[in-house]
Amino acid sequence: MINTENERNVPEEAAKKMVDAYAKETFQYTPKSYSKAVWFPAEQIISIAEKLKEKGGDGLRIYFAQYVSGQLEGVPTSYDGRNTVLLVPTYPKLEGTDGGGHEDDPEDIENRGELCPDKCEGVIL
Repeated sequence: MINTENERNVPEEAAKKMVDAYAKETFQYTPKSYSKAVWFPAEQIISIAEKLKEKGGDGLRIYFAQYVSGQLEGVPTSYDGRNTVLLVPTYPKLEGTDGGGHEDDPEDIENRGELCPDKCEGVIL
């Protein structure tokens, strides 16, 4: 586990190479599903953090996913088949279940970020 902020930070040049490697791989095999980034508003992130703190959460698991037509109301049709992420709060597993770890909260899964491409203003990576 990484314990200091310096160990968690990714230098911009390394981040650009990582994003480029992902783009190259995705375009090669599944160009229709490509999403470069997903933007979430600060209010949503703060709300998740507050719920985690209030409910005794221990983290946030981020699932890589793909929009499926007709599964979520209010999602633009241009997102159908595109990659996205799901934000899932986690809580400490109860002792004796299977050795601890982090358990997903299936009642509080979030999404609804803005995908790039379509909305890419300010993207530098």
